[in-house]
Amino acid sequence: MTQTPNANDILMGAGGAPTAKFANPGDTITGRVIAPPQAYQEREYDRNNPGRPGDPKFYPSGDPIMAVYVDLATDLRDPSITDDDGTRRFYIEGRYLKADVRDAIRAAGAPGLEVGATLTVTFTHREDPDDKRSRKFWQITYVPAGNSTLMGQEVGGQPTPTAAPVSAPAAQPVSAPAPAPTPTAAPAAAPAATTPAAQAKSLAALGLTAEQIAPQLGLDISVVQVLLAA
Repeated sequence: MTQTPNANDILMGAGGAPTAKFANPGDTITGRVIAPPQAYQEREYDRNNPGRPGDPKFYPSGDPIMAVYVDLATDLRDPSITDDDGTRRFYIEGRYLKADVRDAIRAAGAPGLEVGATLTVTFTHREDPDDKRSRKFWQITYVPAGNSTLMGQEVGGQPTPTAAPVSAPAAQPVSAPAPAPTPTAAPAAAPAATTPAAQAKSLAALGLTAEQIAPQLGLDISVVQVLLAA
């Protein structure tokens, strides 16, 4: 089984987008998925013919070993490529790289590679730095299409719309309750006249004479006169 070419590549007479390259540790690429991923059968690497595809790979069961590639819109531009628009084809081969990409997609809660999502791939190091055939280690980050839009990410010169912030309704001012009226103390009543002298003087203040006061208090006139004079 050979790789199925992209229909537009056949139509337009092109060989597909340039391959995303990860030659040295630290090489990284970030891109927005612009087309559904495509499956193909992996091939053996032929050291004697590194530029040519080797024989198709199969599991011991006889089933073909499949891989995936995906086209990404990036900010990369290669002056040696005519009309380079930044599209790069990322080949997801080998069980380790496939597992790393799968884990990143699952960690993002997505069902798989989807158009509009953002993929960041970094080649971190080799198992044996001196052996370029040794296993590569990767750091993969995947942002689903919906999240990329909300975050306003811009990749490959194609900004994604940013969701307008939702403003919370302004809180209505709460009026402070009117203070309760302070009770006004009733004017103190004049102390009642309890002694004969006080009673006599109170009545005299009202204009009564000793002769008039005496019968009201049950006193002799001379006693009333003495009380008023005191």
